[in-house]
Amino acid sequence: MSTNEEADGVRDLMLRSLDRIVEEKAENAAQRADGKPGFPADLWSALEEAGMTALGEENEGDLGLGNAAALIERAAYQTLPVPLAETILARRLLAKAGIDIPDGALSVAPPSANRDGKAAGVPWASSVAGVVVASGPDMLALVDAREASSPGFNMAGEPRETIDLGRARVIASAKVVDAPGVAEAEGALIRAVQMSGAMSRVLEHGLTWANDRIQFGRPIARFQAIQHLMAELAAEAAAGSASALMAVEAVAERSDRLAIAIAKARTGEAAGRVCAIAHEVFGAMGFTQEHTLHYATRRLWSWRNEFGSEVHWQAEIGRAIAAGGADNLWATLTAHG
Repeated sequence: MSTNEEADGVRDLMLRSLDRIVEEKAENAAQRADGKPGFPADLWSALEEAGMTALGEENEGDLGLGNAAALIERAAYQTLPVPLAETILARRLLAKAGIDIPDGALSVAPPSANRDGKAAGVPWASSVAGVVVASGPDMLALVDAREASSPGFNMAGEPRETIDLGRARVIASAKVVDAPGVAEAEGALIRAVQMSGAMSRVLEHGLTWANDRIQFGRPIARFQAIQHLMAELAAEAAAGSASALMAVEAVAERSDRLAIAIAKARTGEAAGRVCAIAHEVFGAMGFTQEHTLHYATRRLWSWRNEFGSEVHWQAEIGRAIAAGGADNLWATLTAHG
């Protein structure tokens, strides 16, 4: 069996297992009655037992990153309320730094939100065994923030907490060249993959709704205006997913920050348009708590701004292209197209 066939087989097995776990395990609320983050321990344990939380390290090559990306995309499609993507991201960063990887769930502090001795917007900080922090221009640290974090949530209700770095216990640290840049790029890649999965779910919701919703005696999917909107939604979702997939393939072979920048910028742009079209097609029903559309759209609105918005990454793309000069423009574009 070839390496590609082996990777595809492992990926298919994991995705089927993930779907079964979702069916069997009820979601716990991410927010407790006292306003502090909760943690869906049963769901997380099931993912750990299935071997889904220990993937993606650089030394595993495409089998690691490719399967991890497929798993992250499907988890985002299922809108799982667990730090699976963050754990895989943290494990990749710890492997790069040569720091021993602890058991259990992990997280990463977005470097751009670290200032005045605090790290803001950290996913699941008080619920995980450790948080990876860019503690200096060339230093990554693993800290225990469970007693040094204050609660907070993003638009989707996912825990996004603030860590007092002066109170957090340092577990280990190591030198990594351009630690903030490495953490930001890796995080952007993971968020791009997650947005790809969530956009697929929004597209599925939209197609189902357009075919089920009856107006003037026929499904609204038969109206040309709705067909145009759904075609645009599908095109945006496909473009975002393609850019994320190409970035995963590029990073599996070599360090490629430009590919990540393109992926994060394009998926973020697509996410904004996908959400707008979906809610236009759904009308008032799409904004209700009862319909499940918001589980995906609220995550998309949140993720597009985490680890750098599309504006941030578009500016970096522009700087990279300009630095390469006019003579290299076509070669650069075709290498990432």
